Amino acid sequence: MSIGRSADIVAGRLSRILHGIRGPRHNTLPDIPQYFDLAPGEFFPTPPPLVDVEDESSVATRLSRTTTLSWVSQHEVLCPRYRTRHETEYRSIQKVWARWIKPDGKQRPECLVYVHGWLEPGSWVEELFMFPRWTRELDVDVLHVSLPFHGRRNSPGALFSGEHYWTADLVRSLEGIRQSIFDVRSAIEWLRGQGYSRIGATGISLGGSLAMLLACLPPTPDYVVPIVAHLMLGEAVEHASILWSMKRDLERWGANSDRRREIFSRIGFERYVPVLSPNRQLWIDAREDAHIDSKLVIRQWEDWGRPHIHWLPGGHMTFPLHLGEITNAMRRFLDEQIR
Repeated sequence: MSIGRSADIVAGRLSRILHGIRGPRHNTLPDIPQYFDLAPGEFFPTPPPLVDVEDESSVATRLSRTTTLSWVSQHEVLCPRYRTRHETEYRSIQKVWARWIKPDGKQRPECLVYVHGWLEPGSWVEELFMFPRWTRELDVDVLHVSLPFHGRRNSPGALFSGEHYWTADLVRSLEGIRQSIFDVRSAIEWLRGQGYSRIGATGISLGGSLAMLLACLPPTPDYVVPIVAHLMLGEAVEHASILWSMKRDLERWGANSDRRREIFSRIGFERYVPVLSPNRQLWIDAREDAHIDSKLVIRQWEDWGRPHIHWLPGGHMTFPLHLGEITNAMRRFLDEQIR
């Protein structure tokens, strides 16, 4: 077995320990039909323009050419019974935080919006190792948006960042995705108002899946670069070891495999059609990924009109070992297709 696939299997087993500490308290399966069979524009309504974006920066962050932005999310939930939890127990997710990195001290013509992965506690790793390389070699500024239930937006009492994001509490999980897309789209349109001539979106794993959703919702980013991602969430729940606890808890609440497949089929992300041209997409995937099955990636790649795709050796968890290769692929894509 390859090192990459072995690392993915180990990560899946460790996730069983982490998520096995406790499961979600609310069985929201009876409310899930409210999310069935909605058109993309209904599931993900277009956000209004952002107002009152605050600069939370300090002297230290300005010296590092990084600005901390915040604003109040205007996301509205679909499920009336969930609204009370959203507005009280989870009120910490109503404030959006973003890190805006302009390493030259002045704004460049282009900005890359980065959407982080599941369970990430903050952006310090990317700010140390990834963003400096991207800003230098891709010649872009970077905006990193914190997702609901993560980092500074984590809810009180959560055992770890992202604990409440993607679980068998399906209403909370789907609202987390809806709010993620809402907040990132708000940020992209705000950046356009700041004068950027071109804005792309990228993300890794969960963040890559969110970047793919952005490609289906006008107005789209100018390009997307999803990394080790697809939109076949039902397949991931059934087969990805990192989602074992979600599958177990749904089973415990009476959603067997047939019911789970019906739920995710009727939510329908895997059938979304991109608005963004295939020439403005670069997919970066791993051949030995144990969480994002390469066969499913190829199937969706065919359905999406065969966008540009770059295959990494290794697995899902070993993508950091290929940061140089990822950056080079992104630079070629931008130079040859976008600029």
